[in-house]
Amino acid sequence: MILPTKYVPASDSTLGLAGALLPLRSDDQTVSNLWAQFISSKPDSTFDRFSEALTLLHIMGIVSFDRGLLQWEV
Repeated sequence: MILPTKYVPASDSTLGLAGALLPLRSDDQTVSNLWAQFISSKPDSTFDRFSEALTLLHIMGIVSFDRGLLQWEV
């Protein structure tokens, strides 16, 4: 679920996971590095959920991918 519902808490929604990625951002970071940081902070999450959250951030124009590195716009 992208948005939280009665049965899906905000922290488990795609929007909530995307918000959890924002404090982990840094310059010259690869997707693999971000995944390693993310899984250490949310060990119960899956790579599919991580990629959905990263895709949502890309659609929103917050992150882009250039030459193998993530470029943050925030």
